[in-house]
Amino acid sequence: MASVDPMTGLSYDDERAVASALGRNWWALLVLGVVSLIVGAIIIINPGGSTWVIAIVLAIYLVVSGIVSLVRAFAHGLPGGYRALLIISGIVALLLGLLMFRFGPEEKVELFGIFVGVWFLFSGILQLVNSSSVSQGKGWAIFSGIVYLLAGVVLLINPWAVGIFVWIAGIWLLVLGIFEIISAFSVKSLAKKAAA
Repeated sequence: MASVDPMTGLSYDDERAVASALGRNWWALLVLGVVSLIVGAIIIINPGGSTWVIAIVLAIYLVVSGIVSLVRAFAHGLPGGYRALLIISGIVALLLGLLMFRFGPEEKVELFGIFVGVWFLFSGILQLVNSSSVSQGKGWAIFSGIVYLLAGVVLLINPWAVGIFVWIAGIWLLVLGIFEIISAFSVKSLAKKAAA
């Protein structure tokens, strides 16, 4: 019987096979890291333009999401409540997406700020509610819920503050890109060791 790693529950042979399989695609993580660095740099260099582009992408997403929700609502075998929720969310998403296309760049950014603010509020509430059922990391769950709530309030009071969040996202993407590049070479190295 093969020995099993108590941390993963896999046999050591299975672990080597997984490491080898991941290592064959180390370049994908490298490409992702480079893309994260480039996108992060673009966002930091031009946060205003990035915010407008993100607002356009959000409008497109809302239209597509609305259409998909409406199509899914008429799938066979759905319970009535779920069907109604899909229809309502589909109509709202479709209308909001079309509404965003109607406005100019400034209004798009303001609507984007409001959408992100509402999303932060819901995410914060969800984090706080879920924190009661978490046994480990409860403090972090509560902390992140409060941060999300505060960010949502800030954006609802001043939707133009979304530019700050976009700038922070740019910094985050730069840091993430660096870690992804480092991880890519670490995965490649581990795969070579596992293959040996």
